[in-house]
Amino acid sequence: MPDLRRFAINQITTRDWTLEQAVNGYARQGVAGIGVWMEYLDAAGIGQGARLIRDAGLFVPCLCTSAWVNIADKGGFAAALAENRRRLDAAAEIGAPCLVIVPGGLATGEKDLAAARSRVIGALEELLPHARQVGVKLGLEPLHPMYAADRSCLNNFAHCLDLCRSLGDSAGIVADTYHCWWDAGFMPGLREAGPENILTFHLCDWLVPTRDLYHDRGMIGDGVVDFAAYKALLDEIGYDGPFEIELFSKFDWWLRDGDETVAASVERCAPFVAERRKVPC
Repeated sequence: MPDLRRFAINQITTRDWTLEQAVNGYARQGVAGIGVWMEYLDAAGIGQGARLIRDAGLFVPCLCTSAWVNIADKGGFAAALAENRRRLDAAAEIGAPCLVIVPGGLATGEKDLAAARSRVIGALEELLPHARQVGVKLGLEPLHPMYAADRSCLNNFAHCLDLCRSLGDSAGIVADTYHCWWDAGFMPGLREAGPENILTFHLCDWLVPTRDLYHDRGMIGDGVVDFAAYKALLDEIGYDGPFEIELFSKFDWWLRDGDETVAASVERCAPFVAERRKVPC
């Protein structure tokens, strides 16, 4: 049997399943955890969702995602902060150690990327006290630069790691192979971050060709990402945290039966999610 104790499926991978279906479907095939999305949690009800997850014995590596703060007017910015505090509360209730930060890019009509990034830093600084209060970390996820204008202006590993340092112990890195495999600073950055600053590690492959910039991530082994190299490095630095597969796949896996997608996820990810091999001194 594969060692799946550290393995979670991020529930967007089975997009058409409700939270209850995902919890039951993952547990049925021996998956140990579920990466929860806020939309599905709200649909189930936060308290009910927490009970479903707890009763199934699943761990929750993260709650996805923060509300965007790429809003220039003060009222909209304040509303985004309030929503993110609610999501931090929800993460605490379901036992998620981090809220994945996807802050948005440029505000409508804006062209000043530096201003957008400054606004994100300001928002994170304002959220820190609440994050500390509820015991949930802000999980900074560097997104591929193709997303800089709309989904996130946090786009390389070094930038996010520097920001984590400035924010302190209540922030950490959500590393994602799809978003970072191209970045020459990714592997050195993982080493520099150390296991204590990596909150969860997302697995998804880069397909050649990529047919859609938002919804064509590959199942592990179908693209060009060297997962074995990342697992070896993570073992070497002592990372003992979770691994999640996270697929946006409108041409393939979203069209399949959820049980088939879970089975393939288990089979493909098993070599890369086992307990770390101790490196001899």
